[in-house]
Amino acid sequence: MTIAHASSGSSARHAGGAIQWTTVQSGLWVGKAAGEFAGMIESRDDGFAAIRLSELLGVYESLAAAKAAFAAA
Repeated sequence: MTIAHASSGSSARHAGGAIQWTTVQSGLWVGKAAGEFAGMIESRDDGFAAIRLSELLGVYESLAAAKAAFAAA
């Protein structure tokens, strides 16, 4: 059996188009692009943490800024 890993380049990350966000529970959002997991955002005391594949993209003052971080990454 062969396991293929997706490229970590930005073109592979954004190939699925826009991210659709779903509230999983209070303070936790999960994003999908083209049916694939794109990342998550969690509300913390210090802001909104944007996380993609266990990598912290940053902590932002607003949910909108955290969502925008995925487009910039």
